[in-house]
Amino acid sequence: MLAGASQTVQAGAAYKGFLSCKARVLFSEELPFAPIGTWLVRATLEITPPHGNPYLLTLQDWMPWQGPPPRRGQSLRVRCDPADPGNPHFNSRSF
Repeated sequence: MLAGASQTVQAGAAYKGFLSCKARVLFSEELPFAPIGTWLVRATLEITPPHGNPYLLTLQDWMPWQGPPPRRGQSLRVRCDPADPGNPHFNSRSF
């Protein structure tokens, strides 16, 4: 029982500083030269932390071809850390 409580405390400490932020896709494009079975996607997001000023972030990554790439105007939730704005954590593998 104590081991489970210890793991919960450690997990909570690992995400200290992360906030639930809103991300809105401002621009998205599929790029060539992705490995077979994937899209190479570049997207510019507007990240809005709660009670904070929005900022822009451009990401580029591969995603499975079965999933739809992000579209302009799409909104999603991300975990963001105001101390490290360039490193958002997506709540799902949506991007």
